[in-house]
Amino acid sequence: MDLFLKPLRLELKAFAELYIPFLNKSYTVFEGCLWKYKLPEYRKNIFTKHKRDEDRSPPQIEPLTMNSRRRRSGTKGCLVQQIFNRPYYNPAFTLEMHAADEVSETKLFYAIGSHKGGTDIQDWTEMGGSSLTVPAKLPGGIPLYWSVKAKNNQGLEAISQCFLDTYDSTLPDGRVEHAYRYSSHPSKLVGSVMAFEDSPLKEIHNKAIGYSPGKFGSQFIGWQPIRLDRSSPRTSIDSQLKYFSHPKEGKLVAYILQNTKLRTPELCAQACLSYGFNCISFDYEHHSESCDLHDVVAGANAYLRISGTYYNYERLGIGYHTLLEYDHLTLEHGTQYFLNVQVNNILGYQGYLIGEGTFVDFTPPEPGVVRNNSSDTMKADGCNAAVTQRCEEVTWKENHRYVYFSILTVYLPFTCVTITVFTFAIMSNKHLSGMLGLIFLLISRVVIDGQGSETVFNGHDPQQDELYTLTNHYVTGITTTVNSIT
Repeated sequence: MDLFLKPLRLELKAFAELYIPFLNKSYTVFEGCLWKYKLPEYRKNIFTKHKRDEDRSPPQIEPLTMNSRRRRSGTKGCLVQQIFNRPYYNPAFTLEMHAADEVSETKLFYAIGSHKGGTDIQDWTEMGGSSLTVPAKLPGGIPLYWSVKAKNNQGLEAISQCFLDTYDSTLPDGRVEHAYRYSSHPSKLVGSVMAFEDSPLKEIHNKAIGYSPGKFGSQFIGWQPIRLDRSSPRTSIDSQLKYFSHPKEGKLVAYILQNTKLRTPELCAQACLSYGFNCISFDYEHHSESCDLHDVVAGANAYLRISGTYYNYERLGIGYHTLLEYDHLTLEHGTQYFLNVQVNNILGYQGYLIGEGTFVDFTPPEPGVVRNNSSDTMKADGCNAAVTQRCEEVTWKENHRYVYFSILTVYLPFTCVTITVFTFAIMSNKHLSGMLGLIFLLISRVVIDGQGSETVFNGHDPQQDELYTLTNHYVTGITTTVNSIT
């Protein structure tokens, strides 16, 4: 904006007249300017400030804080912070630096980079003051560096740098792993929680049990405080895989940070570590030597899918892993229970970690049509129903069912042998699965049937196959005794 001032002009004029009475006329004998003065016109841009003296020094960076006497003291330089309690999808940061020059006008500029002094994320931008707040979506999971420079009218600069370990724009991620998807235990639920987050977590979080997963899954047991423990590397492994969990079969269906071809999983693990804290898992396929890096783990936002020879590895040391165990519950038959965990970080972000749930079943499988039975009983069989059992805990509940069939004696003609065949079926309620081990909760029902029953079945075709499979957990057996006849 230009300012134009036009000053007043001063003039001193005089004139003389001669009056002749007998002619009755006046005559001007003198008229002229005796003195005049005029100031020069004033033109100036109001935003242009001239230095008083020649400035040969750059601006001085001042401390960030003020003492009791209103003078700046403490650490000099810039300060950057991510603002707390904002929505995770709209993060923002504050940047502050103070600089002054005794002679010249000073302006502040800032830039953002993925390395010290870098401008690859944001080029130099004028701050417009000593502090500013900027809502911005910046890369997360890697250190970010802010460069702030103070520049005077002579073009001399003073630069300061500050950084954030990570700029977080995602909710806490992870999952809840139930120790078993099916259970016959009437009073106990077991699981574990795994959490990953860019920002530090608060000390206290919350857990609950409900009939649905997620935020509102607290119908059975309300939210209770819980502390999460840091996961630690595997000390028994010498390679870079010690920083990752045991491999799980499958490929993570999620966004891929980076895809490369590497000869071994160890090299893929090294690539994940070199990428930064944003890489918390990777997939490796031995056949194609493909290495995929991820910023999430299997859970609410991603899942594993069997694909070729892919295996998934989760990073240790930067996540949290804690056991969840509830006892003395009153569980109901035919109900699915979900362990839910609310995780909070220091920015105020809240994430809800969920699992697949545990289905409670107190009854054994039905053996089929039972006719003319002589006995039908239920009993607690402990951990002796099958050779495949690896029990951690056994209940007293009677839901393990045995079925004994009719005895058939056949005499073979022209021989001296009689074959007596005993057929029996064991119907056991053995619901189990999960990473915490196999938990058999076996309760028995003993049925001695009669002629016309259809109780021996197993395999893929019910009431037809007489096979033993691990698919449906039924157990069928045939015992034959040979008696010699003299």
